[in-house]
Amino acid sequence: MPYIILLVCLALALVLQILTGGFPVLFFSFPLNIILAALWLGGMIWLWKNSRKSIFVEFMLSRGATLWAVGLFLLSSLIIGFSGWRHFASSWIFMVVLLYFQTVLLFVIFRGWRSATATGARLGSVRWRFLLNHAGILIAVSSAFWGAPDSETLRLQAVKDMPVKEAFRMDGTSAWLPYEVQLVEFTVDTYENGMPSMFEAAVLIDSEEVTLRVNEPYSRSFGEDIYLTGYDSMAGSDSQYCIIQVVKEPWKYSALVGIIMMLAGAFLLFAGGPQRRYGEDD
Repeated sequence: MPYIILLVCLALALVLQILTGGFPVLFFSFPLNIILAALWLGGMIWLWKNSRKSIFVEFMLSRGATLWAVGLFLLSSLIIGFSGWRHFASSWIFMVVLLYFQTVLLFVIFRGWRSATATGARLGSVRWRFLLNHAGILIAVSSAFWGAPDSETLRLQAVKDMPVKEAFRMDGTSAWLPYEVQLVEFTVDTYENGMPSMFEAAVLIDSEEVTLRVNEPYSRSFGEDIYLTGYDSMAGSDSQYCIIQVVKEPWKYSALVGIIMMLAGAFLLFAGGPQRRYGEDD
């Protein structure tokens, strides 16, 4: 029965993908994503504490559920990485796979983060290597999943003598920034063959002058970086505009925490070696 429900969910996601064309990621932006994440986590904790013998929990802790979760996650990652179909990352199917993967991983953490005692109770010492590795993966994946609605990439054309607030998303739709951007001065250095070796732009961002260089973003606020990406190459230093890219990723720091936890867990595994369990006769 649980496998049938999983297949039904995937089939329903496929139907929604065909009918709607994609998951409405922006609709679930802050604070709705935080509310839903809290409800999901609270619901899973309640099920673990009060319905541990239920079919749902037993399935999530089964080997089959783990194999399905890892297999679907890897398959989805390969599709995104090798097919070039980047829109799959915002599809209904991928959202179902990610939520399923997180749920299985969460229940695995519930079951295994402490060592079993002689009486069978899960009140033993904390298994730090297990916890750091599994919780690190969960935090990294959850940051990408629940933080996707708050992530956004915008581009605008900053020009001289006129502040600009309108930017454009990657799909061509417009968005209005809460601040103004204006080009003050543009400088470009070239090689002998005329190719640019370095270019930078002095811009006004909310009346504050900052200098933007390639690969040297300006951090305007928590999780928001402003990059210089292009200019009028025909005009060179006389360019009257430059291309600014605004990248909003407020959840990137929590993803970084997850990665650091995984690295710490891997280090402990390497330093401590495999754990050995001894029987009464050893």
